[in-house]
Parts: sequence; structure tokens; C-alpha cells
Amino acid sequence: MPLRLTLAFSDNPRVQPLKDGLVKPQGIELDCITLDPSNLFQRNLTYDEFDVSEMSISETLLARERTDGKKWDWSALPVFLSRGHHWHTLYVNTASGVTSLADLRGKRIGVPDYDMTAALWFRITLKDLHGVEAKDNVWYNGRTKSLSHGGALGLHNNGPAGVTHHWLTVDQTLDVMLDRGEIDACTAIRPQARVTAGDTTVVDRWGGTPIDGNPRLKKLLDDDGKGVVYEFYRKTGCFQANHHVIVQNRILKEHPWVALELYKAFQRSKELAYERAWRAQSAYLFFPGKDFAEQAAIFGDDPYPIGVRAMGKTVERAIRGSMEQGLLRRPLRLEDIYYRTTLNT
Repeated sequence: MPLRLTLAFSDNPRVQPLKDGLVKPQGIELDCITLDPSNLFQRNLTYDEFDVSEMSISETLLARERTDGKKWDWSALPVFLSRGHHWHTLYVNTASGVTSLADLRGKRIGVPDYDMTAALWFRITLKDLHGVEAKDNVWYNGRTKSLSHGGALGLHNNGPAGVTHHWLTVDQTLDVMLDRGEIDACTAIRPQARVTAGDTTVVDRWGGTPIDGNPRLKKLLDDDGKGVVYEFYRKTGCFQANHHVIVQNRILKEHPWVALELYKAFQRSKELAYERAWRAQSAYLFFPGKDFAEQAAIFGDDPYPIGVRAMGKTVERAIRGSMEQGLLRRPLRLEDIYYRTTLNT
């Protein structure tokens, strides 16, 4: 009988062949659940209910440091199939004087969750490209203490250290604060279908601010951050990967073979998704563009590498960044995070 496991993941084309059953891990039957990342990670931190799950790298580090030994008993797999950048949703108030990333020094910046990995890479990028430290800014947490990843991890009681950080109330929203000039920049201006300010059940609340044609708001990066991501990689050799995969240790203790079998299945799923992408381009476009070649010139032929050898440097930069930004209190090693049988991948 195959081992039956629940797999929770966001809507990700590189994982879809695995969800569709086109890729089947040997000896494992997967029951797949699709959730948006903010709710998925909230459930991981609050209820810890899935056998295998996509998870924030940053929040895995914090869970490892802050666990009481009973909750968040996970091991990670070095599978990195998500790049959740904030660059394309980065807006500034036009009265702030901010016209470039370097101008953000000393400004008031809103993020959904200070501890989320996309925000971690945002601050690492400011430091590595422009010398802006996290402590140079004032940070506003868009999610509330009671319904946020940071709150679930205890950051409202302990951290971030050495950084000025404020929590929004349920009636406040980052879009309204940016529009009023109460903050200078926000990394996550994502209009929603309805106003949810004041709704205690919504993780990312929206205040209904008009975006298009609003003279008080300006998207900071016209290219959606492509130039920033390319420059960062050229300078550091690091990908801005924000999620990996976690597995419950209760499963790995009884079935240690599961880690590598899942790792290989994710690798096959990604390869099949790459093949689909190439076919889709030729199926739809009269004159395929140069996007593939341009990206390959920067990242090589595999823009989503997995494994410790390919991605260890990236995770180590995330660990250092977490310490620099007042999140982690002590350094972690790769072997503290990733399951032992995957360390040679």
C-alpha cells in the first residue's frame, strides 16, 4: 500500500504536473490542496495540519528557532519553485521624494508581514545594492498581531530587534495609509474586489484606494523589478527564492525515504513544466520574443534550481539577512534546516 500524504501548495505551474498526477512519487499517494500562500502559511503556523507543504523560507527559520519542541516539528526539502517578488507591487507616495530604491533610506515602509521572505529579500536588496540597513527605516506591518505570520511566530512579543516596527490595527490598511502620506512606500499594493478594512477574518485587508490615475501614488519600478533582480543576481549570485517545502518529522522518522522521493518528484514536475512553457510559447506567439534568451543569459537554462549545492548560498544569505534585520537571534546552518538525506543534492 502506498503511503498517503496531504500536499498543500499554492497555484504554481512548476508543481502542477505533480498535482495533476502526471508525475507520481514512488510509493506515495498525494492528496493535493491548493491555497494562496498567505493563508497556507498562516495555517501551517497556527494549525500545523499538512503532511507536506510549501512554506516561507524566512518563517521556517524563525519557526526552527522559536519552536517549543512540540509545534513546527518540520524538516525542509531544498525545493525552491517560487519567486514571490514585491518589486511589481512597490508603490510610493508622490510627495515622499522617492524616485529610486536608494531614496528609500530613512522612509516609512509598509509590508504585509515584516518576517515574510519577500520582505526579507526586499531589505537584503536595499542593503546589498544601496547600503540601506533595515534599521535605517521605519516599518509598518499590514497584517494584525492576531492574524499574521509574525504574530503566530511571537514577533509581537519578541522582535524584531533593533528595528522600529509598528503593527496596523484591523481598521487600518496599507493602501489608505500610503494614499494619505502616513507611509512613504508600500511593497504590496494589490487591489482587491472588495473593501475588507475592519474584517478580522481577512489576512491582507484592502481599504479601497483608487490606484490607476491616482496622482498621490506612483509605481516605483516601471519594469516590475526585472532590472533589480538581474542586478542583484549579477552582484551576489543569489536567487530571491522565497518558498521551499517542509515535511512533518513524524513522517520522516518512520519513512526517511520519503524526503528524497518527494525531492525527485518535484524535480520531475519542474522539468515537465519547463517543457510545457516552451511548447506554449510556440503554440501561441507568431513571433516568439527574446525573453527566454534574455533570462538564460543571466540565470542560465534553469531559473528555478533546486538542491543544496545550487541554492545553499542563497539560503545562507537569507539566514544572514534575517539576523541583520532583527529576526533570527542566532545563526542557523543548512543542516539545521534541510533533511539529512537531501544535504548532498
